[in-house]
Amino acid sequence: MQPKRINKWLAWGAVSLTALGIGAAVKSFLPPRLNVAVLPRGNAGVETLSKGANLPDVEVSILRCGSVTWPEWTMVRGSLSFKPRRIAYSAVLIRHPRGNFLYDTGLCGDIYDHLKGQSFYFRRTLARFTLEQSLLGALHEQGVKPEDLDFALLSHLHWDHVSGVPDIVGLPLRVNRVEYDAAKQGIIPLHKGLVWRLMEGSPLSCFDLDGPEYEGFRSSLDLFGDGSIVLVPLPGHTPGNTGMFVNRANGARLFFVGDAAHVAENYLHPTTPHPIFWNGVTCDKATALQTLLELHHFSRLHPEVPLIAMHDASMQEASMRVENERLARA
Repeated sequence: MQPKRINKWLAWGAVSLTALGIGAAVKSFLPPRLNVAVLPRGNAGVETLSKGANLPDVEVSILRCGSVTWPEWTMVRGSLSFKPRRIAYSAVLIRHPRGNFLYDTGLCGDIYDHLKGQSFYFRRTLARFTLEQSLLGALHEQGVKPEDLDFALLSHLHWDHVSGVPDIVGLPLRVNRVEYDAAKQGIIPLHKGLVWRLMEGSPLSCFDLDGPEYEGFRSSLDLFGDGSIVLVPLPGHTPGNTGMFVNRANGARLFFVGDAAHVAENYLHPTTPHPIFWNGVTCDKATALQTLLELHHFSRLHPEVPLIAMHDASMQEASMRVENERLARA
């Protein structure tokens, strides 16, 4: 074969590969095709709370322990904006007549020490954040000591949701059994044992979401049996990612969704984060997309209910402004 012909084929091959690469890059910025016309299962449009429900007063405080900014295009697939979006590392303090507990745990005061054994890449990407206050400090601002808490409920077992546990060592931890089993089987990344080390010294028990369908989600757990705190499965990000409804007499209904979404646009559009981020933190993409659709439909049926992702600093700040205004009027 003549050298000129070989060079020509090589040149065309390089052009073809370049075109494929450009096409893949462009495609990665297009929003995923989701069939939003397909309604979720069951009772999504049915009022699950009786109008005369005798709900207790429940106080909710979002404790932001740290944050980082990422360009919007990384968090909202389909966006080309470089506008900085603040990503939070937070815990939620719930004060209920039958117990005080945390939903997720924010960041402990010595979190940087715990991360020293991780790779440089991990520390410069997923673990790149500014510690604003420790969980212990955030609780102190609320007038709460660790011994005032009854347990911490973990939305899922990623490191950044258990990373406040060293500040509350000994406090009972509760996690979805599906999530625990997946972690034990190695389905969830544990980062060289970091997740287990962060939880050392705290007893861990599992709960089952084996109650009836709730708001279009396939099962539930009424945590206190009074309809005020209802847990639902939001799988995909991890197998046992768990959402939490807060229903109360003294304030707005709230829906915390763990990491089923990262920012509000994910369920409003709906769209995922960009694959460069999303692919690395999502266990089951097909299931995660289905969960996003369920959140999308719920948000359309109940626009009065804030859906609060555990990394969405904007939604968390807006919700706390409403809470503080309510308390000021009380």
